Amino acid sequence: MTGRFVATLGTALTTFLVVTAVLTEVLSARIAFSALVGLPIGVVAGAVAGVATWVRLWDRPGLRPVLLGVSAVGYAVLAAAAVSYSVPPARPFVSASGAVGFGVVCGVVIFLLARRDPERLSG
Repeated sequence: MTGRFVATLGTALTTFLVVTAVLTEVLSARIAFSALVGLPIGVVAGAVAGVATWVRLWDRPGLRPVLLGVSAVGYAVLAAAAVSYSVPPARPFVSASGAVGFGVVCGVVIFLLARRDPERLSG
């Protein structure tokens, strides 16, 4: 598995999560089923971000740490959601804001680690 694949999938996931959450929340006051609008648009935005990462963005070495940091946010939020779903005693401790905070911390850590040693990210 290459860094390009990890960054592509993670960037698509993070974009999907952010666009879906923001659009669903913004439209919730006007549309009763705002998730039915937010989910498809989030999928399209995630696909566009993934394709852009694979085709254009990964070829710019200066952007690789940023792409991996953004990817880590999506992976961490997904991991927190998986723990909340699969481990019932953990549900009181894992909230949406806690998962987002955990994701942001993971993203910053991965960004700093990737920026410290950029030669390892050649593939």
